[in-house]
Amino acid sequence: MTTTRMPLMNTYHLTKVTKNYPLLLALFPLLLAFASQPAFAHSGATGSSRTSNVTLNNGSWRNILSIPVLLSNHTHYCTVVGSADARHVSGNTGNHQYTFGLSLDGAVPAAGVTRTVELNNNPGVDDPNVIEIGSTAFFTVPAGVHTFRWRARRSNGNGSAVVDDASMTINCFKKRLGFIILPPIPVPPVIENPAQ
Repeated sequence: MTTTRMPLMNTYHLTKVTKNYPLLLALFPLLLAFASQPAFAHSGATGSSRTSNVTLNNGSWRNILSIPVLLSNHTHYCTVVGSADARHVSGNTGNHQYTFGLSLDGAVPAAGVTRTVELNNNPGVDDPNVIEIGSTAFFTVPAGVHTFRWRARRSNGNGSAVVDDASMTINCFKKRLGFIILPPIPVPPVIENPAQ
């Protein structure tokens, strides 16, 4: 019985590549690194969550979550999503409103990204005790260190609410999408029934 050894690699092919394309072979790792850069260099995501309680007992904005980020070299376009469970404190009677919002660098949340909920505790009625709140916001952020915040406060009434669980995610990109202009969708013709 004779044993035939197979070559470990095609030496002819390797010799041909190194002989005819030495620069390409030498630069291949560098080209691969640069080709993958645009997809990852200017995009990033982060997030945070908490299960410890935050009590909303006055009209001042309270930070539920704060996430600092470093955005280097240029303006970034960031989408932020916040979510939380608000619980009516036992013993609160009547109607109580609470406002939640997303902000950048300590600013008061803009009206367009705030959400207001009302927790009721009416006598003789089984009102919901927990409400899930969510909001999303878009920010144009210059280079530098910035802090995104998911915030809340009591809007009116004298009752408190507790934020049980909360989460916030941030996605930042170098480029902003352009507007997509779609052609108008034609309205189907009205078919008249000639029998009528």
